[in-house]
Amino acid sequence: MTVLRLAVVLLYFCYCVGQEQQCSRYHYEEQILAKVVKLEHRLELLEARNNIGGQTDNSLCPDTWIRFRGSCYLFPRGDVNFSAAEYFCVQHGSHLVHVESKSENNFLKNHMRDMKESNYWIGLTDTDVEGTWGWSGTGTYALFTDWSSHSPNNHGGNQHCVFMQFAHNFEWNDMSCDTKYRAICERNLLS
Repeated sequence: MTVLRLAVVLLYFCYCVGQEQQCSRYHYEEQILAKVVKLEHRLELLEARNNIGGQTDNSLCPDTWIRFRGSCYLFPRGDVNFSAAEYFCVQHGSHLVHVESKSENNFLKNHMRDMKESNYWIGLTDTDVEGTWGWSGTGTYALFTDWSSHSPNNHGGNQHCVFMQFAHNFEWNDMSCDTKYRAICERNLLS
């Protein structure tokens, strides 16, 4: 469509050379069309930039998965314990989400606000060493956290898995791994 408009502008310009009085209307339209073309180009650049860092283009994610930066995310229905959540994710070529930055955390929070009021497991546990929080299945430790106030607290001595808590704006809290919440699965983009 943009190429067509540009061709029309050039046609008007070529036709009007030497016939300025008859073509004042064409000159005005030429200026307007040039501005439209420029704005369309800016819009295309903005859309391309958002697709690189955002979630709008899911072409590299499986159906029902949501893209954000270099990962795809799935928010399956149904409450399950931590182990069942991780198992479900593995069966779908992924793992419970590893939240590695504030921007990723904010993306997840914003998406969960649009969904049913639920709590969501993330892949963080201290089952190996009490108080040392690591991502399940990797042996890597959390460099970013978003704990709610007074968390983690290992209440009752058996809270070793982490969830994003609806009642506290999806801040993180520790809980017994046997509790049933929804899962968030994460996988790399398809190649």
